[in-house]
Amino acid sequence: MASDSWAIGVDLGGQSAKLALVDGDGRVLLRERVPVDAGWSAGQMVEALAGAIAGLVQEAAERSIRPTGVGVVMPGYMDATRSRLLFAANLPKLGGTDFLAELRAAIGLPVSFDADSNAAALGEYRFGAGRGARRLIVAVVGTGVGGGVIVDGRILRIREHIAGSLGHVIVDPRGPRCACGARGCLEVFASGRALERLAAQAVAKHPDSPMARRAAEPGRPTALEVGQALAEGDEAAAEAVRVCGWWLGVGVASWSVIYLPDRVVIGGGIASLGPAYLEAVRAGLAEVGQPKTVAGITVEPAALGQEAGVIGAAAMVLPS
Repeated sequence: MASDSWAIGVDLGGQSAKLALVDGDGRVLLRERVPVDAGWSAGQMVEALAGAIAGLVQEAAERSIRPTGVGVVMPGYMDATRSRLLFAANLPKLGGTDFLAELRAAIGLPVSFDADSNAAALGEYRFGAGRGARRLIVAVVGTGVGGGVIVDGRILRIREHIAGSLGHVIVDPRGPRCACGARGCLEVFASGRALERLAAQAVAKHPDSPMARRAAEPGRPTALEVGQALAEGDEAAAEAVRVCGWWLGVGVASWSVIYLPDRVVIGGGIASLGPAYLEAVRAGLAEVGQPKTVAGITVEPAALGQEAGVIGAAAMVLPS
């Protein structure tokens, strides 16, 4: 694999950090995963990450490759200059510390920090399903609903360093209270947790359905079990997926009048539900959205899968 430019991407989560050596075309040559503990201090986290990065740099050197920089992404909020981590729900010990500065000092290469949602958007724009889009939204749907916005090749930054909290657009003011404190957020209706709630309601109505039989915990199918039942043609699972996807389409309709995207890319674990889920998203968008606005929007599945974070992190420091 020949390339003139290489970078290391680091995707830091609450239980592990994924690392990858990525070339200028978005291809991954080396991968590494190291366990982390959300209870670690900033010093402990820096030591673990710096050691893993040093190991990857050494492996690259054995192949005569020298990375030119490191991109590090994580969930949470940084200040406007992305030089201080203000809050990270999955990494509570790091918020408000000098973690970013300490990590930069320990690495010995140029480092760029950003939110994982921004990295996913940049990765899809540069190397995945967002290529060629002028105004792109990448929605990352997992336990919650996050995402990033790209406008004319640049990450849009409105609140601190992100384009607002896409999952906390209010879609039903009389809906349930969200964990964020607001009422009726999109995340309440369209996240992985929402899908599991819908699935539990479905198996209560259809206790003999394949989804009900698959559930390891009676009456509480996981998102993975919903997907397995959906693949078997289970109508109870299909209904849960239709409702969950429809609500995400409502969210896309709400985003569309703000950001005017020409393409929306859906990633995260829930996107693995496949065509039925994407069709439900498109149906919600068409039913609810402003007709002239949504007519030009395409909704596509993400292309980078589980490597969106590390590829996007590397893209932050790779030449465009």
